[in-house]
Amino acid sequence: MTSTRFGAPADAVPALQEAWPDLPWQSLGETHGAFHRVLLLPPVAVLRIRTGEGHGAETARECATAAALAGAELPIPRPLGTAVSAQRWSAAMVEHVEGTARDPRSWTEDRRAILDLLEVWGDAGSVHPELADALPSARSWCGGDRWPLLVHEMTAADPEVQEAARRRVDSVLTNETGITPGVVHGDLGPHNILWGHDGQPMLIDTDHAAWADPAIDIAPLLATYSREDLAADVPGDVLARAAAHRRTLSLQVAAAAQLSGDLSLRDHALGNFARRIRRGDPQW
Repeated sequence: MTSTRFGAPADAVPALQEAWPDLPWQSLGETHGAFHRVLLLPPVAVLRIRTGEGHGAETARECATAAALAGAELPIPRPLGTAVSAQRWSAAMVEHVEGTARDPRSWTEDRRAILDLLEVWGDAGSVHPELADALPSARSWCGGDRWPLLVHEMTAADPEVQEAARRRVDSVLTNETGITPGVVHGDLGPHNILWGHDGQPMLIDTDHAAWADPAIDIAPLLATYSREDLAADVPGDVLARAAAHRRTLSLQVAAAAQLSGDLSLRDHALGNFARRIRRGDPQW
């Protein structure tokens, strides 16, 4: 079992210091995301360490995705160097960018910057059609075509939750049929936005980026801004698909955790989904 809460593997930092000796190791800081341990080395680099089952393949996918996006000149931290792998972990390096995370404000205050981000990413597919072949398909990070089966298997112990999950997964797959895909970040929430000193935002953590339904990038925003606020700027059909995507976000995290062997995160995500279903919240 693996969990980013346990910190980087003991041998990772010495090995990475040997692989990349010119980095400013004296400024080392450490944090974590759901699937990575993150080493901060300002002002030069950020190292993202994966552990668990399939860490090498997942790191390779993430590096290829970042390289494709950077090649299309999307505003993201640029990948640096070549990935480093060991038996229990793999690490990739991206540039350290200036900016700060901040709590979201009202949609009125944040809308212009976020809409500009969505426009840049939305235009990328037509400006760089090669991204259709360079980027992964939807939900590659959580199993891709295997995702529905993973959800079915993970929820087998609770028929009520399993049936609710099946309906919501089917809704996403049905809604995607016939949709013109484009470039999506895949996790476009406030936690992945850095705000520059000039007030301009940049998206980080492109691990979920894909050639997929553009509504995927609206889905995380529904956790922060009301559907009514977003409706003034987002077409109704896109907003409806985004709501369907949002209902399955916990199931996507659970599947990715299952694949990597992080059973604690898997159970946490499934528990969140089950509580929402049993609470009878109409938006779920």
